[in-house]
Amino acid sequence: MLKYERFVELVNELGFMSMNDVVAGFPKIGDYIVEGQYWSDNPELDPWIWKDRVAAEKKLLYGSYFNSKKGVISPRFYSIFYCAFHPNITVEERYKAGKLNKQEWDVWNLLNKEGRALGTHEIRKLLGVTPKSGASSVDTALVNLQLSFDIVISGNTDMLDKENKPYNKSVQYDLVERWVPDDWYQPNLIMSQQEALEKIYERAFQISNSLDLDQVKKIFNKQIKLLKRFSID
Repeated sequence: MLKYERFVELVNELGFMSMNDVVAGFPKIGDYIVEGQYWSDNPELDPWIWKDRVAAEKKLLYGSYFNSKKGVISPRFYSIFYCAFHPNITVEERYKAGKLNKQEWDVWNLLNKEGRALGTHEIRKLLGVTPKSGASSVDTALVNLQLSFDIVISGNTDMLDKENKPYNKSVQYDLVERWVPDDWYQPNLIMSQQEALEKIYERAFQISNSLDLDQVKKIFNKQIKLLKRFSID
């Protein structure tokens, strides 16, 4: 039975892994666990807890990285993903050039100005949106800014009632530059975006089962389209 520490080791060995079904043959957590592990509330056995734990402990990067579906990336591969998918201009430059929509700018600008990680419920409240009005576009912005490696999921935070008592959990986000540990960066990594992308494709092909290169590339289609929108030629 897969336990937490072995899960972290496994992702470090593979480089990255999906937490959901992305495409048949691409490695996912479900390939390695047994029935009953999910929702067991055991921090050593429950993958639902692991996703928050790896973020809180900064063991792995967790977020929407495989065509918007959740997955984890090892520190070893972080710089390569960042190099492949982070735009060639800053967020401020993207906004001035009309490359960001209002929600994407508002979310990033809020996290930047607040100077701290914020839960989804806090972001919605501070931006003045509700589940019935505006929340879906903010949620899309949160995904897009993860895909471009501008923000990260940093764990979760308590939602408090009027008496300041916790009643639920909320996903928490932070800026990449505040959250990512310095030792995740490879200072001697010298490669173009295309070279980084090819390295990701190559590794995804190696760790997948019966996927051809075209199928592997489709896993990252959304990131590629977003990168083109966010970048200047």
